[in-house]
Amino acid sequence: MPQGVCRMPAERRPSFAYPRLPRRLLRLGAWLGLPLCVLLLLYALLGLLPPPPLLDGVPFARLVTDADGGILRMGLAEDQTFRLRVGLDDIAPEAVQALIRYEDRHFWTHPGVNVPSLLRAAWGTYLGGERRRGGSTITMQVARLRLGLTTSDIGGKLRQIWTALLLERHYSKQEILEAYFNLAPYGGNIEGIEAAARIYFHKPASRLTLMESHALAVIPQNPVQRHPLRGKDFAAARARLERLLTEDADGGPEKTPLPPLRVRSPAQLPFLAPHVCAELLADPGAPAPRGVVATGIEPELQRLLEEHLSSLTARGRAYGIRNAAAMLVRTSDMQVCALAGSADFHDAAIDGQVDGSRARRSPGSTLKPFIYALALEQGLIHPMTLLIDSPRSFGGYDPENFDRGFRGPLPAHAALKASRNLPAIILAEQLAEPGLYGFLKRGGVELPRPPEYYGLALVLGGAEVSMRELAALYAMLANQGLWQPVRLRRDLPAAAPVRLLSPESAHVTLRMLEREDAVLRTPGSPVPLRCKTGTSNGFRDAWTAGVVGEYVLVVWVGNFDNRSNPYFIGGEVALPLFTEMARGLAALRPLHDVTAEQRAGLNVVELPVCAATGDVDTSRCAETAETLFIPGVSPMRDSGILRPLLIDKATGLRACEPREGETELRYWEFWPSDVRKVFAQAGIHKPLPPDWLPQCRPATAERAVPSAGTPPRILLPKKGVTYYRTLSGTARSIPLLAATEPDVRRVHWFAGPVYLGSAAPGEPFLWEPDGAGPREILAVDDQGRSTRQLCRIELVP
Repeated sequence: MPQGVCRMPAERRPSFAYPRLPRRLLRLGAWLGLPLCVLLLLYALLGLLPPPPLLDGVPFARLVTDADGGILRMGLAEDQTFRLRVGLDDIAPEAVQALIRYEDRHFWTHPGVNVPSLLRAAWGTYLGGERRRGGSTITMQVARLRLGLTTSDIGGKLRQIWTALLLERHYSKQEILEAYFNLAPYGGNIEGIEAAARIYFHKPASRLTLMESHALAVIPQNPVQRHPLRGKDFAAARARLERLLTEDADGGPEKTPLPPLRVRSPAQLPFLAPHVCAELLADPGAPAPRGVVATGIEPELQRLLEEHLSSLTARGRAYGIRNAAAMLVRTSDMQVCALAGSADFHDAAIDGQVDGSRARRSPGSTLKPFIYALALEQGLIHPMTLLIDSPRSFGGYDPENFDRGFRGPLPAHAALKASRNLPAIILAEQLAEPGLYGFLKRGGVELPRPPEYYGLALVLGGAEVSMRELAALYAMLANQGLWQPVRLRRDLPAAAPVRLLSPESAHVTLRMLEREDAVLRTPGSPVPLRCKTGTSNGFRDAWTAGVVGEYVLVVWVGNFDNRSNPYFIGGEVALPLFTEMARGLAALRPLHDVTAEQRAGLNVVELPVCAATGDVDTSRCAETAETLFIPGVSPMRDSGILRPLLIDKATGLRACEPREGETELRYWEFWPSDVRKVFAQAGIHKPLPPDWLPQCRPATAERAVPSAGTPPRILLPKKGVTYYRTLSGTARSIPLLAATEPDVRRVHWFAGPVYLGSAAPGEPFLWEPDGAGPREILAVDDQGRSTRQLCRIELVP
């Protein structure tokens, strides 16, 4: 035995033996082992390389859906492709199964490349003389689609293989399959199964049927020849897939005719609620889970608004009525159920693509209900409180009514319904902070200027508001004083509500808006319309906004180019349109009078008041009426109109003291002189209270204590107005005029301590001031009651 060699004794050798293998096979194993180890090492190193992009950076389109998830409109991605993001869990299992069986049956087991399939494809294409065959796996197709590879040459194919291996190393099979379903071509500019399902079948990929899944599975392999509408190989490919699936299920092929399949074209995509969709598709910053923007638009209600707008413009075209807009909001969740921003989105002549619901326009008188609501809230009025509609001046601002006339005293509810300007302005002037301006700001109305800029003209539409802002304010009344902005999208959380009014004030305001001549007959109880009309200055905008059951409806008629039209009157063109739409809504939806149902639990009672004056004390009036009253808030004060007078029976004059059998107590209406003038213009005679008996008539100069009643109200000179006089030339007189109690016979005028003279009530006294500067004007009636007012006079060249 050679030195240094040690052999194990035979008796100590293991009892087992390795199987004997052919020497050639061992050599082959050794020859293959080294490359295999190298491949395994390379595959491990793939994890150190940066991952190729999967779906990052791929532009996706947006889909706008209605309240039931149906399509309103599908947008295009930035590359002008119909491509919608979809998750693997949101794809019908039948579609996943059909794709894998048709494209890559070993998808779940291979590492990204199916080597035998590649070899067969190479042999058949380059050596077998057959037509070009593909051996790409789903992963390889994702690599080609994502990186835009050209795989017709060897270099492109190798890069595709390399990228597929990288994809498999860095992503799960589910992520790769999801990427394929988002990138696969389905004919024309349609990519991704979600877009294909929405376009061809008008449904999401999650609701694809078995037949529809099979139809889509065969398209990506050759989207031109297998286009479902015009591809000549589409039916043959479908049949082949059906046979493959039948073989898997039954073990043998079956030849059965394919059932008909209804496929739609991209031109048949819905194009509903175009103004809403245009706005939502143009807002890339708004979050949209997987590109789906869910709205609350109900197609049936959308058609209702559009049909009525179209009908209005068709009837009114001869009168220049060519455009209008409307929106419907459900008050329970502030969801916009229908919105038509113009009469015809496609009519360029009326700028139809402009959204009238977002345009800022003069609201006319549609803001008046909120003045009355604040007055109710602050205890200034109840619905029967007497308000005076007579000429007034507010710092040189002399507002008029729409009819350029005045109606005198009116109950608050009648003044609101009749849209009288003067009562609303007088109430607005009496409001405590925050006033109408602050109220509107808190209610989401965009008022870019300070309150001084708008002044009291804000009451009559002196600021611009949008239809959406107006709808939110009226919905606030229906929601018991809680304000929220309107919602176009139901997939985003609602804003937190803000309390603008007490539930009682909101309820009473809506009840004041009830129109007895417009009640919807529904299967349940009748539903009255509660609405307010508005007409902007210059007849440029006609409005009606109000509550219809569970909804708020706002309509506008006008022109986007701001042209005026004498037919643009809220009560004559917008109110009929509002009523027609409300009746159409009642025919489509079971409506309930939510406002009446909310009465329970509110601190609101019905109280008898004097019908003529609204006084709570009914002992003085012959006729009473019921009114809604908020205990502890609504005013209890007397109007002072009905006053007791002690009348001498023999002469009919006022007596000094009661004498049994000779005097009697009567109640007399005491109207100010300016109101009596309005009555006279209307042909209504309001007699003055009788004069005193001679022995009771004290001289004015001797009166130590002024009589009870209202002091004179100086009408001229106007408060806050500066009067100008020239340095030379004829002096101009300044008229002095006051409204007085009916028992006043003379008004005495003073400029500071200087007595100027007297005049009868309703008669102007002409004053020629000397010099310039501020002057204090004093008006004293013959009952000893007085009022002071500052008058400014300036000299100019």
